[in-house]
Amino acid sequence: MTCVGNGQRVSRLIAGTLLLLVGGLFVLQNLGMIRAGHFGDYWPLLLVWVGLTRMLAPNRGRHFASGLLIFLLGVFFQLDRLEVILIPVRQFWPIVLIGGGLALIVDSLVSRRGRAQVTTGSPAGPGSAS
Repeated sequence: MTCVGNGQRVSRLIAGTLLLLVGGLFVLQNLGMIRAGHFGDYWPLLLVWVGLTRMLAPNRGRHFASGLLIFLLGVFFQLDRLEVILIPVRQFWPIVLIGGGLALIVDSLVSRRGRAQVTTGSPAGPGSAS
C-alpha cells in the first residue's frame, strides 16, 4: 500500500470532482435535459485543475498567485468555449501576460519571505535564552 501525500490527495480530490461534474453534464445531455457540447469543449478544466491544485496544496503559500492566475485563465477559457462570454481571446492576451508577470513576482516574493523565516527561525525556539 502506498502513502499519498497531502498535495497528491488534494490534486486527486479536485480531479475527481471535475470528472464527476463533466460526467454528470454528459449524462444530462444523453437524457436530453441539457446541451453540454462535445468532450473537447472541456479542455480548459485541465487549467482549472492545475490552478486549484496549486492554490489548495499544503505548500500553497509559495504558488498561490500563479495558481490563481491559472485557475482564472481556465475559467475564462471554459466560459469562452461554452459561449458564455463574448470577449475575443486576442483582446484578452495582454491581460494574461500582465497577470502572469504579476503572479511570478508575487510567487517569488512569497517564496523568498518563506525561506527567510525558515533560515532565521523563531526567537523563542528551543534552546534560546529568555
